[in-house]
Amino acid sequence: MIRKMEERDVAWACELDALLFPDAAWGEEEMREAFLPGRRFIVAEKGERLGWAAMDVRGARAHILSIDVEPRSQGQGVGSSLLFSLLSSARKLEKGRCVLEASCSNAPALALYEKFGFRAKGRVRGYYPSSDAFIMEKDLD
Repeated sequence: MIRKMEERDVAWACELDALLFPDAAWGEEEMREAFLPGRRFIVAEKGERLGWAAMDVRGARAHILSIDVEPRSQGQGVGSSLLFSLLSSARKLEKGRCVLEASCSNAPALALYEKFGFRAKGRVRGYYPSSDAFIMEKDLD
């Protein structure tokens, strides 16, 4: 099940992000942006929380900010479910394009995004403390 992030999810989401991305983790203040207009923060759960994702929908395009999946749930379709939900929301909001940044060294994430039709449009050196990032885009029309 995919649901909207709630206040009770913030500490867990921060902990998961710190576990997965220790050099670029979201802080609690950043995570509280989940409750601001123009943001979509969602949680995947099946008896327990499996992952979360965030998207900014202000402006003409949607911008995926993060997708985190619990290590024990990786490779089981959780990331795909979260990404599908974000893209569906962006289409309902009539966004024509979706963009994201992905670490050049994160092969599973890159494979997920490519599976959904994202294509690298550029590279930003030093985007993350430990790696460059690909700027990836997908038309939603």
